Amino acid sequence: MQAAKLTTEAAVPPVVHITKAVGDALRANILQVLGTESFGVIELGNIFSMAQPAMSHHLKILHEAQLVTKRKEGTSIFYQRVNPDSQGALSALLNPIFQALDANPIDATIAEQIELIYQQRKQQTQDYFANHKDALATQQEMICSPLVYHDAVLDAARLTQTKGKALEIGPGDGKLLASLAEEFQAVTAIEQSPAMLAPISPLRKSGINIQQGDFFALERAQFDLIVAAMVVHHMPSPARFFQHAATLLDPNGQLVLAELCAHPHQWTHKHCGDLWLGFAPDQLTQWAAAAELSITSQQYFAQRNGFTVQVLALNKSEVPNTSKKEIQ
Repeated sequence: MQAAKLTTEAAVPPVVHITKAVGDALRANILQVLGTESFGVIELGNIFSMAQPAMSHHLKILHEAQLVTKRKEGTSIFYQRVNPDSQGALSALLNPIFQALDANPIDATIAEQIELIYQQRKQQTQDYFANHKDALATQQEMICSPLVYHDAVLDAARLTQTKGKALEIGPGDGKLLASLAEEFQAVTAIEQSPAMLAPISPLRKSGINIQQGDFFALERAQFDLIVAAMVVHHMPSPARFFQHAATLLDPNGQLVLAELCAHPHQWTHKHCGDLWLGFAPDQLTQWAAAAELSITSQQYFAQRNGFTVQVLALNKSEVPNTSKKEIQ
């Protein structure tokens, strides 16, 4: 009897595509690198010292096996590993595969290349703010006035259990920072760009601790509240931001974000210094969960110019209690 043959590619079970894709050592390493971070094709080529066409070939195989997702950021395509828990019955296969990949440390040479990309992204942001500080207020109004989310962020901040120490990252014009100082015993602002310190320097007179430096240089759990309003889309690594914020929060501490939803407006790269074109809510949820932060509330503020702002409150506890509402 002649053995039955599969006549179409569609007849091949997904498990075959997955195991074939992961069975290649290079693609397994790519999947490990894309575990919590997004990288473009050119960036991945630099990380693995590979020409773009060859890297694109491997990414196509991983994408067709539904192991990575891709999204467009301006003219670039960025890839990230899928969330296994969103893959239905396949999650029983994907979870142990990804856990096995992540059990080993990333190769030191690859880690060095990743860090170099982070530094390049960071420098891009620093250069923008240094050269456009006088136009920032106008460009900010083109997207969303801080007044739109000010009260929602402050209301979320007030729900923090302990009103001890609060930190705002990238405080902009300082209005939200001043409001936080009325609610918390000690408030710190950290601003990476020296060019952005002038608007908030007068707030030192009211006892606010204003630091010029890198958020990622802060160490140990010490804050009851961390606020980041329109900041994460300037971060070299949003995933790292969530991880580091979690380490800086005391138990039951809270992280409050105001952030753009994903949008197609490529001009924000050039005119606003944005590294990322906003974020889908489920992407923020995935990064938060990886950092063991639970979303406790989420609001949306739709703008007439096509942007939508999301305000999230995240708690360092393990019990989520998510509520959502949309504000037009």
